[in-house]
Amino acid sequence: MSVNMDTRVFGLPLLVVWMCLFCDYVLMTMAIPIFPLLHGSDLVTGLLFATKALCQIFCSPMFAGLIDRHCKAMLLIGLGLEVCSLIIFSTTFALLPWVLARGLSGVASAALVSSGFAELQKHFQDGAQRSVAMGLATTGIISGVCLGPVWGGTLFEIHRSLPFALLAGLELLMMILVAVRMPSLNATKVADQDVTSIKKMLACPEISKVLVALMLGNAAISCLESTTARYFMTTFGFTVGQVSLFYLLTSVPSCIASGVAGPLSNKFGGGIIMEVGLGVQGFFTLLGPKDVVAMEIVCFLLIGTGMGALDGTAPAILGEVA
Repeated sequence: MSVNMDTRVFGLPLLVVWMCLFCDYVLMTMAIPIFPLLHGSDLVTGLLFATKALCQIFCSPMFAGLIDRHCKAMLLIGLGLEVCSLIIFSTTFALLPWVLARGLSGVASAALVSSGFAELQKHFQDGAQRSVAMGLATTGIISGVCLGPVWGGTLFEIHRSLPFALLAGLELLMMILVAVRMPSLNATKVADQDVTSIKKMLACPEISKVLVALMLGNAAISCLESTTARYFMTTFGFTVGQVSLFYLLTSVPSCIASGVAGPLSNKFGGGIIMEVGLGVQGFFTLLGPKDVVAMEIVCFLLIGTGMGALDGTAPAILGEVA
């Protein structure tokens, strides 16, 4: 049984959204192997992780109307805010400024992620094409999540400002590309009385099911990432660079699973692929620390596969239902 990839989804809109999501999630995860060097407690490190998510959750509903009317502008604003946060990261090395920078990057993520998927929703009217496009775009998220620690840890050992400065330069180039080449589509005109309230959306079983799956999957990844760096350093004596390279074990299976999630969803159903991905990710996350490198490798490979399947199907399901 073959799974066909619709090549018509490839083009500038998908490339731009992919790069925006990649940069956003590289920024989110690149500091993971660096956080222990700030010598904060476990609680402070956890708060440092949570700051971005809290700001993103708070700002996302506020940006919904702006994204619907000014999608391209919100992409540019998101990229600009991330450049500002990267400047703070590159010029300071203390907990308080980094908390502020993480919060600013959360505001940027609220603009980037939502407007990126909204662009794909507008460009691809056909449901099958949209499912494939969103699955492929999600590989940008997965690549950023998995390669961010490698980017941050490896370049940090060369110079502590280098990973942040290089990402800031890349995002500036992306701003130019979006401003010059990205087409501006007509905004969707929605009357006030037709706007679906958040309460009504959450009451929809299909939407709430996907949101719960995303919450569980991302909570598991957040717990893993906030403890993995310190665990590998103390248990196996890994350096910052070695911890960052270990994350490559999740990048390949995650990107493959996310990339084929769209075609697989069209073939077998997005709900089935999402549930299988969540189950695989959850099972191998619950195994916990093994203190054996070989077992850690196996678990990282399968956690990445499950993560890719989950994140590759969820946006397309929400796009169809919402």
